[in-house]
Amino acid sequence: MLALVSMAVLAACGSTTSLAVNHPSPSPSASPSPSTSPSPSPSPSPSPSPSPSPTPAVPTWAQMTAKCSGLPAAHEALLEMKGSTSLILADVTDANHPKQLCTLSGAWSPRLVTQRMISWWASENPGQAGPSMLVSLDMFAGVSTVVARWQGGLFLDGLHAWSPDESSIAYISSDASAVKLHLISGGGDRVVTTFAAIPGRGVNPAEDDAYLGFSADGSYFALVQTFTSGGQQLQIRRTKDGTLAYGQATGTMATWASTGGRLYFREPSATTIKVWDPAAGVSTLIALPQSWLHPVSDAGDDNVAYTVSDTSGLPHVWLYGHGGRSGGQLGNIRSTPAFLNATSLFLVEEVACTADCGLGQQSKATGNTFVFSLATQTETASSIASVLGSWPRVGQA
Repeated sequence: MLALVSMAVLAACGSTTSLAVNHPSPSPSASPSPSTSPSPSPSPSPSPSPSPSPTPAVPTWAQMTAKCSGLPAAHEALLEMKGSTSLILADVTDANHPKQLCTLSGAWSPRLVTQRMISWWASENPGQAGPSMLVSLDMFAGVSTVVARWQGGLFLDGLHAWSPDESSIAYISSDASAVKLHLISGGGDRVVTTFAAIPGRGVNPAEDDAYLGFSADGSYFALVQTFTSGGQQLQIRRTKDGTLAYGQATGTMATWASTGGRLYFREPSATTIKVWDPAAGVSTLIALPQSWLHPVSDAGDDNVAYTVSDTSGLPHVWLYGHGGRSGGQLGNIRSTPAFLNATSLFLVEEVACTADCGLGQQSKATGNTFVFSLATQTETASSIASVLGSWPRVGQA
C-alpha cells in the first residue's frame, strides 16, 4: 500500500479545481541547447472548424504511418513498451495490461488528439531555418492531412495544441527573426502575438518549460514559456478571437484544470502554486510551498499529478485532487506522472545518483516503471517504458 498524506491542509482559502491538457514535451527542435528542450508536442486532427483547405500530399520527410489491427477503444494511450523500439497506440482501459491497437512508424513525436487521430510537427531540417508543418493522421483510415505549413525550424517551432472539440488549433512558429503564436479557427490561420527570437542559452529543467493548451471548456488557450525575452511569457487568450484575457511577465510549469477554465501555474524560482480563474483572477492554489514540476491533469475527475524534488534532490509524485479534499505525496522515489485513464497513473522509478550522473544531476531513472491505482492506492510493475499521451484529453471526458 502507498500511504497518501491528507492534502486538505494544502488547499488555500476559496474553491479551486484541477487541471489538464497536454503537457508539451521536448522534440527534435533545437536552439537553446542542453538537456530538456520543450518540444513541440503533437495533438490535432482535422475536425469541425479548422478543416484545413486542400493541400498537396505530405512530403516524405514529414510522414508518419500507422498499421492497425484493432478498433478504437474507450481509453487509449500512445506508448513506448519496454524491449521495443516501436511506438504503439494501445487500449489502456486496463492500464496494467495495455492492448496494442496500432503500430506507428516515423521520425516524429506524435500527439493523440482523438480515438483515431494523431498529429505532429515536422521540419525538413530541425534546428535550422526551413519548411515546417503540422500534419495529422487518421490511424485507422490511413489518411494524412497537412494542417498548417510555414518557414520555421528553430526552438519551440511547432509546439501546438487542439481545443477539446478540435475546432481550433494553436501553434508556434519560430525562426531567426521572431516567435509567433498562431490560432487556426473559423477565421483562418492568424498570428495573435509575436515575441523576439529566442536567444541561445542553456536550459534549466527545474525552472524552464513551455506549455500550450486549451482549457477544458474550450473558451481559452494559454501559452506559458520561459524562453523568449520581453513580452508576457504567460498569456491566456480567448479562443473565439485570440484576444488577451490575462497576461503576466513570467510563468512556468502550467496546466489547465480538468474541468472548466482554470489555469494552474507557478513562476520561475518560486514555490507558490497559483490558479487563474476567469471570474476571480489569480490566487494561491496550494498553501504548502512547493516548486512543482510538469503538472498533468486527468480527463474530468479533478485530479492533478506533479513531481516535487525533496531537499536531497530526489523526486516524489504528488496528487492534488477535488479542490484539495484528496491527494498527498505518493510513496517511493518516483517522477514523470502521466494519467492513462481516470484511475491509473503511470510513474517512473528513480534512485539517487552516484558518480555515473551528469553535472548537477541528483537522481536517475532505474528503468523500472509502475502503474499507480487511485482506487486501491497501490502500484503495480508495468511493461510500459514511457507515455506520450492519452485519450480522452482534458475537456473530452
